This record gives sequence, structure tokens and C-alpha cells, in this order.
Amino acid sequence: MTDKKLISILNTSANQEVFFGPQGFKQVATQNELNEAQLGFGMSELGQAANSDEVSSEEKGCWQTSWQVFARDTELGDPYFVDTNQAKLPVYTGFLAEAGWEVELVATSLVSYIACMQLLFDHGQQTQAQFFPDPSSVIDEAILQQLQQQLIEISGGQKFWQLFMQCYLDWLIED
Repeated sequence: MTDKKLISILNTSANQEVFFGPQGFKQVATQNELNEAQLGFGMSELGQAANSDEVSSEEKGCWQTSWQVFARDTELGDPYFVDTNQAKLPVYTGFLAEAGWEVELVATSLVSYIACMQLLFDHGQQTQAQFFPDPSSVIDEAILQQLQQQLIEISGGQKFWQLFMQCYLDWLIED
């Protein structure tokens, strides 16, 4: 998968930023942004591979050379990335834990991830993250349950979307 092809797929998305309640996704739109997104993950600021030569990059918990960051979580900064070794470009997110990278499937393909972003945007229509629910916030539990089911069906990533929706419900209850 070339970077040009990846950018081409990403640019089929109607929105480079999607917010739903306090949570948001900000994806790249240009080659320069794609390069910058990889800094600190698979690439050093000098443009060199960030993995140590002493440790196999394919070892569990290590950042994989085939992982390409294309978006970030706007709240926590966690990366969203595709595995370029797989034809459908599955989308993952992860965080760096004591034992290395803890990774979770978000969507079985980049195309399904983009469809999920559109679905979230259509339901929220937010231009930024919200600190507190307002009259435009989706509060109907039946609608939220249906949205969660649609996200799971479109993405093929059940655990991520269940946690995403649970965080949203917790946000609603807290305020």
C-alpha cells in the first residue's frame, strides 16, 4: 500500500474531524500530515525507523513496521492506524502500556472505518468536542443502542465500539 493510495482512500471521507460528545477523531488529509502522524511511532524526527535493531519489530508489544498512523484521538491522543500488510487495511487503536503496545481492532477495513466516521458525524454533527451535554447531544438510549449496533455491524469491531459508547453514556450521566 502506497502512501498516495492511503491518502486517496482517506480523502473519500467527508470530514477530517469527527466528534461525538467529548470524543473525537482527527485524521490526516495530506502526505505531509501522514508523515508527521508517524513521528514517534514508526519514524523518528530524523526520518529513521524508530524501532531498535536489537529487538525484532515483529515481537508482541512492539510497534510494527507495517502500522501507519493516519488519525489521532482528540481527547487522549491515542493513534488510529492501519496495518499496511493486510489488503483491507484494518484499523486499530492502541496505547503504550508497561508491556508494550495494547492494540484494539476498530474496523476490519479503512473503508468501514470511514463509514463509521460518517455515521457518527450524521448523528452528532459536532464541530468540536463537548465538555458538557447540550440540547443537541444524543440522549435517547434507544437511538444510542441502535447507533452502537450499526457501528459494530459496519466496522466488525465490537469491543471498541461498545467501549466507545459506554464512555459516551458515562459522559451523559456525569453531568
